[in-house]
Amino acid sequence: METLNSHDNTASATSERDSIISEIIDAEWEMFTAVNNVGGPAACQSQDDTFRIMRTAQFATWSLDTLMSYHRDVLEARVQGRNLMTEKYARMMAVTHPDEYAKMESLLPAISQKTFDLVDAICAQHEIWDRQVSEEFPRLRGRGRTRNDDAQLGANPTASTYMAGELLTYSLPTLESLMSDVENAMNHGKNLVRDQLEATVKQYGWPDLETAEAHQ
Repeated sequence: METLNSHDNTASATSERDSIISEIIDAEWEMFTAVNNVGGPAACQSQDDTFRIMRTAQFATWSLDTLMSYHRDVLEARVQGRNLMTEKYARMMAVTHPDEYAKMESLLPAISQKTFDLVDAICAQHEIWDRQVSEEFPRLRGRGRTRNDDAQLGANPTASTYMAGELLTYSLPTLESLMSDVENAMNHGKNLVRDQLEATVKQYGWPDLETAEAHQ
């Protein structure tokens, strides 16, 4: 009987990850372009390449277990007729437009306290990592969404607001798996925000963060 060597196992795992990520992004893009934006379609809803780069970079920091769990979330949402992207932006309104959110909250899926607790914990750690990245790569980070520390009244939604809005659309199993990824990264001295930024710049052709930062 033939057995797979370590190289074959690695290649198989990479292929599985790539396939899952591709299917997730295809479904997300379908949802994203279907979001009804006030004033008509937003410019970003026609930027397929940018969307895929950003989402691929985010998923590059996730474990296979988390990817598989979120993949199930997306497929189930599609069957149920839910648009997770619409729900994400609706959840963000709890921060950006609380009065309007209060009127529509009952129309959204109910969320458990455990879900809120996990979302708060994940966002809190990402804010710590984000602050570290801002100090190490200020030019690159300055091109991203506003950090909570830099937010001003009336400014655009912060990175944390975007993240919380998205996480609140995840199932509890997916959040628990993602929390495990975060804890694993912390235990090994890793910074997932840094890893995501590095995955992003590499897709734009830079060899590493240091080179990309120097050219900003």
